[in-house]
Amino acid sequence: MTGYLEESIARLRNIVDNYDEVVNTVINLRDLLIFEYNLMNRRLVHLREISRAIFVGDIHGDLDTLIELLRILDIDNELRRGTYLVFLGDYIDRGPYQLEVIMFLAILKSIWRDRIVMLRGNHEPPEWLPPSPHDFPEILMERFGYRKGLEIYETMKTIFDLLPLALYIPRKVLAVHGGPPISRVLRYDDINDIFSIENDKEAIEEILWSDPIDEDIEYVYSYRGAGKLWGRKITMLTLQKLGIELIIRGHEPSYEGYKFNHDNRVLTIFSMKGFYGNMGAACLRIDFDDKEWFKNIAKNIITI
Repeated sequence: MTGYLEESIARLRNIVDNYDEVVNTVINLRDLLIFEYNLMNRRLVHLREISRAIFVGDIHGDLDTLIELLRILDIDNELRRGTYLVFLGDYIDRGPYQLEVIMFLAILKSIWRDRIVMLRGNHEPPEWLPPSPHDFPEILMERFGYRKGLEIYETMKTIFDLLPLALYIPRKVLAVHGGPPISRVLRYDDINDIFSIENDKEAIEEILWSDPIDEDIEYVYSYRGAGKLWGRKITMLTLQKLGIELIIRGHEPSYEGYKFNHDNRVLTIFSMKGFYGNMGAACLRIDFDDKEWFKNIAKNIITI
């Protein structure tokens, strides 16, 4: 029997070159995200009860690798048993199938709804913080013409603004694209204050752009021109104040598709293969019902 994954791949082929189908799919995704946005604490997905989760890092238009990972995971069965599928952002720019990736995730979300969590990456940018390169608009215009491509992109920008910035699982995990809201972690002790990031441009920049460095410092400003390079002190303070074990993030290419920092308390997952010279792509599956889940993190990383 054909599963939802294969059906979604088949649906994708009928969508991506049809302007009207693309527009309908984008609008449906926007409406789903508006509904979720109005339910959550604006920029935060807060999952209090969760047994299993899969985390996927930067995709950057690498649809083939994404599908290969999902097949290895047997994602249909995972989602049927209640697993959350969490994407850490950066769906577009650089790779060959940028529109296809967005459409594919939109199809999955239309089926599985809140089981699919799409976090915002720095390549799903706020107007005031553009990345480089940002070739997604040109991809749309080349495919559909200037006017229609621009119309799709303008709608996509509203979708970017609806994507949550962080996933918080109490006593377990903080998942973000780049890093924790460093300035708010330093300033506040209360979890609600730390996550009151809706209108805090500094915190949004830190979440989207920051990277860990293996130094026993708080932070220095990043060579990227945005965000910060945060040290072990910030990681330990974040874990303590949020009452969690692990920070999961994307944003950085890694040779094998993943890397650890800060005594294995920060895990970077990267799911695009080859573009940056990285030989592997990775994702992570966690069974939180396993009391030893944190000790078993390395064993549960899937690489290709």
